[in-house]
Amino acid sequence: MGVQDPIDSIARALSLTRAERVALSKIVRSPEESLRNSMKVVPPHIVKGSDLGVDGFNVIITVERALAGDPVYVCTDGIVRDLSLSYSSYKPSDLFDRAVETIADTVRSMSPGRVTIYLDSPISRSGLIAKRIREITSEEFEVKTSNRVDSEILSHEIVASSDSRIIEGAKAIVDLAHAAISRAGISPKRLFTDRGMLGGI
Repeated sequence: MGVQDPIDSIARALSLTRAERVALSKIVRSPEESLRNSMKVVPPHIVKGSDLGVDGFNVIITVERALAGDPVYVCTDGIVRDLSLSYSSYKPSDLFDRAVETIADTVRSMSPGRVTIYLDSPISRSGLIAKRIREITSEEFEVKTSNRVDSEILSHEIVASSDSRIIEGAKAIVDLAHAAISRAGISPKRLFTDRGMLGGI
């Protein structure tokens, strides 16, 4: 018999809904993954002069959610994530332009040597979204649509993403979404301190 997923055990015990289970699985990583991921995170100033690859939808959606007032969380690996169930049906909101402008300003403040923003081709209207990003940023950054974002982005020295699969293969991670929402004056929620859950639970 295989080892039962602890998240699944908690979800069953508490009769969590699918949305609640997804939230729990995003916020709480295993101790091993939390440590492994956190060791790859570099502070923004380290990005200076580096080749930066940005997981476009991943970062944009998190910043959009934060700007809209939806909860975003500092997870147990120290990386900020929103609670979206899926990006496959993503459509830009009225806050899209502001989110991209905030991200672009944050990237500029890091002074990378080169920036490539990747958008997943299967997502509807990804080509038009890429065009809009180029317009907002005055084509300052390279914006690419790809069917292989996960593999292409890993060719960069530093990667901006909260996706676990990308983090696993990356050499170094910068939490661009966290830096961007902080620049907008928004603080992500924290369920945990260095000593455990808030409230002593």
